[in-house]
Amino acid sequence: MRVRLKGINSITKKLADGTRRTYWYAWKGGPPLRGEPGTPEFVHSYNEAIARKVVPPQGTMLSPLRAYQASGEFDGLAPRTRADYIKHIRVIEKDFGDFPLAALTDRRTRGTFMAWRDRLAAKSRRQADYAWQVLARVLSWSLDRGVCAGEPMRARR
Repeated sequence: MRVRLKGINSITKKLADGTRRTYWYAWKGGPPLRGEPGTPEFVHSYNEAIARKVVPPQGTMLSPLRAYQASGEFDGLAPRTRADYIKHIRVIEKDFGDFPLAALTDRRTRGTFMAWRDRLAAKSRRQADYAWQVLARVLSWSLDRGVCAGEPMRARR
C-alpha cells in the first residue's frame, strides 16, 4: 500500500569521495528523517516529526495569523493575493509574533502598529500600506470570530 507523506523535502549532496547522497526531511527546515522512503522506519520517523511540530502559542499575535491562513476565507482568495498576503504575514510574524493579544485593547497599541507601518514606509510606502491592510484584515477576521478582543483597525487613507 502506498502512503503519500505531505511536505517531504529532499536534498542531494555530493560527498567528499564523489558519491551522491540524498537526505530526507519532514519539511523544509524540518528534522531529518531516518530510513529510506517507503520503509516503515521512514514513515515512523515522519509521524514522530509531525507529532513534535510546534503549535503556535495561544494568546499571542501568532495564533490569529496562523488561524487566518488556515481559514476558508484565506483559501478563497486568488492565488496571487494569497502569495502576497503570506509575504506580508511573514513580516508581521517576525515583528509582532509574540505580541500579546490582551494588549490589543490598550489604546497605545494602535500607535505601536502605526510606528511599525511608518518604519516600513521608509522603504516603500505602498508596501507599508499593503502590510497595514493585511494586518487590519487579520485582526478584523479574528475579532469577528472571537479569537481576539478589541476594536478592528481601519485601512489608512
